[in-house]
Amino acid sequence: MATRTPNSSNASKLDNNGSSATVNESNSTQHNSSQNAIIARLAKRSIFRNTRRTLLTVLLISCSLAAILFTDAFVRGMVETMVKISTQTFLGEGQIHRVGFREANDIDLYIEDTTTLYQQLHATTAIQAFAPRVLTGAMTSSSENVASAIVYGVDAIQEAQVSKLKLAVTQGDYLSGIDGEIIIGEQLADLLEISLGDRVVITVSEANGGDLSQALFRVSGLFSFNERSMDIGMAFINLSQGQKLLNIAGVHEVALRLQHLHQAEDSTLPFWKTLNNDQIETLSWKELVPQLSSMLAMTKYSTLIVSIIMYVLVCLGLINTMFMSIFERQTEFGILLAIGTRSKQLFYQIMLEGFFIGLLSVTVGLLMAFLLCYWGSIVGIDYSELEMSGMTLNEPIYLILDASSFAIMGVATLAVTLIASVYPAFHAARLQPSFAMRKTL
Repeated sequence: MATRTPNSSNASKLDNNGSSATVNESNSTQHNSSQNAIIARLAKRSIFRNTRRTLLTVLLISCSLAAILFTDAFVRGMVETMVKISTQTFLGEGQIHRVGFREANDIDLYIEDTTTLYQQLHATTAIQAFAPRVLTGAMTSSSENVASAIVYGVDAIQEAQVSKLKLAVTQGDYLSGIDGEIIIGEQLADLLEISLGDRVVITVSEANGGDLSQALFRVSGLFSFNERSMDIGMAFINLSQGQKLLNIAGVHEVALRLQHLHQAEDSTLPFWKTLNNDQIETLSWKELVPQLSSMLAMTKYSTLIVSIIMYVLVCLGLINTMFMSIFERQTEFGILLAIGTRSKQLFYQIMLEGFFIGLLSVTVGLLMAFLLCYWGSIVGIDYSELEMSGMTLNEPIYLILDASSFAIMGVATLAVTLIASVYPAFHAARLQPSFAMRKTL
């Protein structure tokens, strides 16, 4: 006859206790998941108890998100447009001068060894094109009037590869390399009371002595950059005649067109060091027009400012909506607490309501922002004749969509809605059942 030993009896008890604990844990997990599912369903149903209020809240949040993303895309487009206008119109993405020329505008300080410099520029792969120039202040006179202007001597072919001078010619012909040609701005022509084919006399001071030098030109073309300072204060002649007029063999300036615009912002690239020495200095557009660079840096904060304002409005609007919903359901919450609902479950329900409102708002807001920004990227926003930092916006601003901004702002908006829901949820969780069931709206 078999007998049970104490050890086998203890082992049996341990097995029973272990299996019982496992069953209890499983039941507890199922119970919690069931409660969470019920709370989630209640939260979904609750947000549409007052459909009009919920839709207005969703509209507020989604419009705020769309406004933030529109501002971000607009600022990106404006920065790129202003940089393009500044660099591609005439300035170039970089310039080379004799050391000290920019500070004094002294025509005696010109680059003499142009052959070696041109060889270096041709050998630099980062440089797409370059345009040599001579320049000086001059007196332009016609039979009717006199005006001051900056006269540039340019190489017609190379200049067309760097600036928009050739495209800016509105009447007559572009420079062809023949002596006696001059193209002037339309406003300068009006001031001098001349037109195509009329004669104009240019008077300048020669380099290395300052003797006066004059030359007679016939107007071959008129240009308009839609930039008042350029259209009324600049004239262009051929490079070779400009050098003869100033009695120099070199150039004052070499404008650069880089392969990629962002290369102008990277001062660590080798060619910036190669093209800087004791005789010449090479500067990017940021260093040539620091006021524009500073202004563009400031505009990047506009998205942050708009975001802060919009998110404050989102928080206030959502808090108001959540509290209105809570006050309407205080009796319901009191009953739930009285029958055993835990405070943290009520807190979780209100937070879920805020999450669902935020999720719906982000979805609608991202769609609205995409459609609006896409339209702006195709059609553009025309700010013709508007001046900023001395620059005329003569091109439309095309919005630039950025996927990372959409993702970051979408997550940030959802996070803000959750943060705004914390206070109403905390208030609901602290309700006393007896007080809540007595108080009705």
